Formats: sequence, C-alpha cells, structure tokens
Amino acid sequence: MSLFRSILIGLLTTCSTTLVVSAWIRPPSTTTTTTTSRSIVASSLTSLYSTTPTQTDIPDYTGKKIYQRTFYRLTPGSTVSKPNALVIEERLRFQPDPENQGYILPYGPRTFILRKGTHEDKITDELYRIHLGTQTHNGPGTMDTAIATMLFLASNPELVQGDVLELSCEDGAASLIGCVGAKFALDPVPIKQQDQDDLDVMTIPKHQDTFPKRMHHLTMSEEGQDGLKAAYDIIKGFSNGEVSLKDVRWSTRIPGRRYDRYYRLIVASDLDFSYPESKELARTVANYLLPSNEFAVTTIKGAEGSSAGTFGAIGMDLVQDIGPPMDHEREVDPKIPATFIHVCPDTRENTPYLRQFLEKGFRMTVNTGYLKMERLQFVFQALPQDAPESDIEDMDLELKDEMYRSYQSLTAIHHPDYAGDGTGEYFFPLETGEYESGSRSTYLEVEEGGSPW
Repeated sequence: MSLFRSILIGLLTTCSTTLVVSAWIRPPSTTTTTTTSRSIVASSLTSLYSTTPTQTDIPDYTGKKIYQRTFYRLTPGSTVSKPNALVIEERLRFQPDPENQGYILPYGPRTFILRKGTHEDKITDELYRIHLGTQTHNGPGTMDTAIATMLFLASNPELVQGDVLELSCEDGAASLIGCVGAKFALDPVPIKQQDQDDLDVMTIPKHQDTFPKRMHHLTMSEEGQDGLKAAYDIIKGFSNGEVSLKDVRWSTRIPGRRYDRYYRLIVASDLDFSYPESKELARTVANYLLPSNEFAVTTIKGAEGSSAGTFGAIGMDLVQDIGPPMDHEREVDPKIPATFIHVCPDTRENTPYLRQFLEKGFRMTVNTGYLKMERLQFVFQALPQDAPESDIEDMDLELKDEMYRSYQSLTAIHHPDYAGDGTGEYFFPLETGEYESGSRSTYLEVEEGGSPW
C-alpha cells in the first residue's frame, strides 16, 4: 500500500495539457538503473490510493477519467535476434473516489497496446491491443518481468512456431502477448480492432492475424485449479482452438506419472524455484521439449498435432478441434530447434542450478543472454467522463520517470542426436542414475489427465 501511495503521490502533481504531438517531452531528469523482482499484491491492497492532503497543486480530477501510460522497450545492447522489434504500452485507468477526497480508485483491466518498434522519442503506430481479462488491475509495476518476457519473444520471433507451452502463466500471460508480438515483429501490419473504450469484450481476429503463421497452438499451464481459473479469464476470447489450459505441476514429482506430449517451444517467465525444484523443472523441460533430431520428429506420432489441454477437474473442457490439415505456409522451420526459454531478473540466484541440471542431467545445450528493458512512465492524463478514450492520443505526454531494468535469458535445446522417449544413459543421465548429483530413477511421468504413449 505504501509503495503504491508513494508512486501515485508523485504522479498526481502534474497534469498534461491538450496538444497534438507525435513525440513525448523529456524534462530535465535523472536516469536510474534498477532491477526488480516479481511483485504480488493482493487485490484488497489496491482499493484506494491516497494523495498528500497538504499539497495544493494537485489537479482537480472530479468528474474525470484518469489514465496512466507506461512504455517498455529493449535497449540495443540486449541479446536478441531482432532489435527494435516492438514497443509495449501498458495503460491503467483510475477514477476519483467519491467518498474520499484526494483518493483515486483503479477500474477496468490492464491494457497492453503493441506498437511498432523504435528507439526514438515518439509514439509509434498501434498494431494490436488486448485487455488482460476482465478483473480490475492491481496497480503499476507488478508485471515488469512478464513484459520483459513478452519483448524477448517478440524480439526472437523465429522461435515462436509449432506448439507452444507456458509454464506457470499466472496473470501475466507473458507467452500469449509475446506470441502475438512475434507475429507483428515479423509482419508489422495493424489489424482492425473493436471500439477502444469497450473494456469487457475482446474481439479476436482469425489465427493468422493473431499469431505467427508457423505457430500452431498455445497451451497455458498452472500448478492448480485457482491459477487455471484466472488464466481462463484471459484466454476465453480466443475461440478457434488457438489457446487452451493445462494443469502442469512441474515443481513436484509424482511417482507413476508420464509426460503425455511434446512442444516445440516452452516458455517460463521468472519461475520461483529452489535448488530441488530446479531439478524437477529441468526434468519437465527435457521430457516435454520436442527432440532436436528432425528425423526422429517425423516418426513421433502427434508431435506436431494438437496440444489442446483440459481444465482439469473443474468440469470445463477446453479441448479444441484444430481443424483441417495446416497449409504449407504454417509448416515449421526445421532449422530452428525446439527451444526452452526462461526470462527472469538478473538477480535470481538459483538460475545456475537450472542450467546445471539441464546441461549435465539431460545433455542439453544451454545459452544465457542479457536483457536491458527501458521503462518510460508518464504523468497522468485526464479526460471528462463522457470523452472517448481515444482523445488521449492527441494529448501531450510528459515523462515522469525513466528507468532501466536488467534481466537474464536462458535458452536450452536438446542434444542434436536425442531422438525422444526420455531414455538412454547418455542423453538423460539424471533419469538413469548416471548423473552423480541426481537420484536414481528410471520411470517417466505424465501430467494429470494425460495417458501413456
């Protein structure tokens, strides 16, 4: 609560003036370099934000809608294949609290607007926007690592193909927006959107307008039904078999289970794991990731088929029919191996353990990279209650804070000779007991609701 109050007190001291411009204004300010960790704030803490009663220069927001806009982009020094791929705008909405003078209330969901990439100080063309579910947002600064993951995927669009799995998606939908961003990084042509003021309904275009052509399906997973319910609120607008949910409990090992299918891309955004859990994460990745051996892939039944999952025991079946055979343009590029991606702040201490288990326990090739994300937060903009939100596009943006946050990326691929099935002392020494730091175990696992081969 005190963190949010300190942020918003500063932002409420200045109000923008109406002026049609294409660039934002940079006042004389200092640039700070910081790192951030995942911030989880209970919804009950976001009910009120306060200003300082003694301030006399606070604008009167009575009868107005208040917008907070923050822009994110990767710096040129980031380890990605396509610099300047995308700019992401995060838009939050507030309104005055009628019962408490000087307080404002959040309303509406968090909105992400994908814009053409640039490193110039200007607002680029809008490509796509998505409202993150229907729940009221929980304030600023809570999704920075998820946004870094979105930008990483958009900046490496060649990796986004075939069936995609996100582990522990939470409310960030990092893979969902990152995959959409990859589409626009490859083809930056805007698509027609619905009324921008409609926050409750989201119109989703056809698959080829939403995801890269070579991407077949996205499975968002969580370790439990509560997380799946929250994820369902995000994906329910996707109706053509593009996205499904699955219960994947990567942090624990249950004897007798087997892994039920393969994915060409596995995404993880700032997973919280201990040393023992890093072993289970490595095991999950190694068994779910499609082999790099392309000859073996052609012989694996269903390797590139539907990856639609179920809603577990909640009673909501989200299995989707993929439809007719895919056309030639949607065939994957065999030169791009199946890849696991993990993005997290560069202060994470347990990442070396994950790398150790992937490399030595499963003979995978692991690379690490560096990401630096620029975060540009602007002072509030206010509109009359009856004005359309599109009016803020014609208002001057005044920069409040410019911050740089550092992240690390870890990518892993299978040994090129690994042909699947999770067997063999050479390729999976952690499973066979040949890896000195692993415990002897030769069985494989399957997630709940799955079935053996």
